Amino acid sequence: MAKQIHQLVHTLSYGDAISSEVLSLRRCFQKMSFESEIFAINAHPRYKHLAYDYQDLPAGFSDQAILHYSLGSPLNEKFLSLDQARRTLIYHNLTPSHWFKSINPRIVADIERGMRELPQLCSVSDNVIADSRFNAGELHELGVTAQVLELPVDPQRWAEPANTGLNRLLKSDSCLHILHVGRIAPNKCIEDLLKTFYFLHHYLEKKSKLWLVGIDIDTELYSFALKRMCEEFDLQDAVIFTGPLVDSEIRALYENCSIYMCMSEHEGFCLPVLEAMHFGLPVIAYASSALPDTVGKGGILVREKRHAELAELVLEVAGSEPLRESLIRAGRERVGELSFANFEGRVEEIFGSEILKSAAGITAAPAAAHG
Repeated sequence: MAKQIHQLVHTLSYGDAISSEVLSLRRCFQKMSFESEIFAINAHPRYKHLAYDYQDLPAGFSDQAILHYSLGSPLNEKFLSLDQARRTLIYHNLTPSHWFKSINPRIVADIERGMRELPQLCSVSDNVIADSRFNAGELHELGVTAQVLELPVDPQRWAEPANTGLNRLLKSDSCLHILHVGRIAPNKCIEDLLKTFYFLHHYLEKKSKLWLVGIDIDTELYSFALKRMCEEFDLQDAVIFTGPLVDSEIRALYENCSIYMCMSEHEGFCLPVLEAMHFGLPVIAYASSALPDTVGKGGILVREKRHAELAELVLEVAGSEPLRESLIRAGRERVGELSFANFEGRVEEIFGSEILKSAAGITAAPAAAHG
């Protein structure tokens, strides 16, 4: 009977970074000839056929179990109960709860519960993985040693061509298009994007648009505040809140916008900046949390949010062909460093070792020590 490596994830979503890694890992494991299934509390309708209910994983499961950890949930109790399995925790970061205190108390409670549960989950894990050096650093502060498995741009996800209608619309529009992809959440500091865009649109380039792609489920109050801000800045006709889009629509934006901007102040990895580089989109990002590691030398990292100066930088990147081409080259080199082939090799290195340890009956020392 083939060895089994099953994954536990709170929500198998369409388009988010954690779910992208879950699906990528499943393909890697199956390529390595392991049986690999996904167990979740929730699953997007598009992925219902790929996910089992998390309660269907039997308590006596004794092969490899992986928990994708990002918040407090009943999934963590399930992971603790799998005491016959060889357990791996993949840490995807917990956004500090203070970002949500005025937005959604339920999110605050989930994050704070997650912080309380994390040390115990690490302590029962045979292996702990972080998806960025920044996240590994957070675990180190808890006394936990983690291996790093950075996320790749998955070519299979982007196999579908760009949406024809949106592609045609963008190509026929001579505006300077700025793009941001990600959940509409306060840690993303989208208000800073709006402030920079205010100077760009009203003082430097009237023919400009800002596209904000992402859901605002559970963060509606923040989304409402951003839309009021657009009205106060007289930007309501130039800023487009798209809501959730399918990959073919996002691809059309990646392929046709001029610049990708990220002013976030807390990211565990930030896959969209890599996706932007993959599609040849110059990246300007604020140098916070995991962004310096993720962007590397592939984009422009800014240390201060001087919005008028940032607007001038956007215009310079858009208008200078040599600068733009150098950023596109640098971005593609960075994506090459985090290629899917390199990801597969790292997965084989980490989990091949885990399988050998399991076969030998080796039990790891607890990943975290508690006084």
